[in-house]
Amino acid sequence: MLFEKTRHHKLSEFQAVVLAGYGSTNRLYPISEEDNVPKALLPVANKPIISYTLDWLEKAGIHDAILLIQASGTAHQKLSTYISRGYQGSVHCNVVTVDEDCGSADALRSIKDKIERDFIVVPCDLITDLNPRDILDIHRVEDPTMTALFYESNLLEAGKDDGLAPYVGIDPIHSSLVYKVRRSEDEDFSMRMSLLNKFPRVRVHTDLGDAHLYIFKRWVIDMVADKENISSISEDLVPMLVKCQYQKKMVEREKVNGYASAQKSLLATALSLSTTASNDIDDDLFSPDPTRSNFKSPVTTRAYIYRGGFCGRGNTIASYSDLNRHETKQGASITRIPSSAEVAPKTQVGNDSVIGEHTKIDERSSVKKSCVGAHCIIGKNVKIANSVIMDNVIIGDNAKVDGCVICNNAKVMEKAVLKDCDVAGEYVVEKESQVKGEKLVAFREAIN
Repeated sequence: MLFEKTRHHKLSEFQAVVLAGYGSTNRLYPISEEDNVPKALLPVANKPIISYTLDWLEKAGIHDAILLIQASGTAHQKLSTYISRGYQGSVHCNVVTVDEDCGSADALRSIKDKIERDFIVVPCDLITDLNPRDILDIHRVEDPTMTALFYESNLLEAGKDDGLAPYVGIDPIHSSLVYKVRRSEDEDFSMRMSLLNKFPRVRVHTDLGDAHLYIFKRWVIDMVADKENISSISEDLVPMLVKCQYQKKMVEREKVNGYASAQKSLLATALSLSTTASNDIDDDLFSPDPTRSNFKSPVTTRAYIYRGGFCGRGNTIASYSDLNRHETKQGASITRIPSSAEVAPKTQVGNDSVIGEHTKIDERSSVKKSCVGAHCIIGKNVKIANSVIMDNVIIGDNAKVDGCVICNNAKVMEKAVLKDCDVAGEYVVEKESQVKGEKLVAFREAIN
């Protein structure tokens, strides 16, 4: 199914593919289930998380985006409704559905005919203050097959649900991405000699987060379309491109030269038009090294490391909660309490919190380091801290909520105490309940 929002737009240098939620959602269970909202529409500071991605693309000067979302359920309808009625930006968006169980590269394969030029793949849950033109300019100048974004992890809960950070090997001279594997405590670290022959100096990082943002040459999607064994971008496609830089047999076996030669690089085009360039010049002539391979791969991959600013993903409940705290922290330029909200005079709303439209909060309550959505009703003497409360939630008198995510239309009855819980949409927490560290879902089912 294809939904297209029609608006006047101009042609941009890159197309964008936004992975808007499909496949296994266990890490966001139960907050992205059918009775709540799809992953792309989860609120961060009371704005859909995908809106931050689309704003970033707009700043990058990218005007065309394909949003990939699962076909099952109502997720695609909810996202399409937001794009047509709620999204106010200038990015021209097509909502395209894919099978729920397909991998990210499989999803790319399904839209091959819609990709007409070099493209960026970005997850819908990425929030960063990286200036997009910084990474795009590096990609333009160096013209690699792929540029991947990594960042120094800076979320408070980083690694809690994601396990160990991967091994990321980077050639310090050219910033080439030459090694990326999952890291585990019971496996030894190893590298191929062919890698070290090609890249004698490799700096291995164990503290970098993978933003899963990639810039690809157009020909890459042609290769993906022909090779059905490539199912995942991060697990299959990226490792293959990395290895093709130094494994001659893989380049020959996969016929990579044929795909790469179909698209002329910007550098090759510039040199072909130059009146001073010499065909006899070769970089290796200036620094001959008999120990290094003379294999010239058609593939180059670059790692861009973002340091000093904010970058994080909301792909687990812990990291999703952290994104909310970051976007509502003191000093953020947001409206804390809209004019339509009714907050009793003796109620305290911290300058690290935000209240949604038409929400009512009764007297002697407090909200600290939290996001409260629209059309909520909060009773008397309610304590809310470190939590995300979505839309149309009712919280009764004298209830306490700490470190929780409470989904749309849920109810927390009087004197209930919740600590580190995830409450599914429409769930009712009984009065005087005391629950800690549980996922409260429909039919009174609890999963530890």
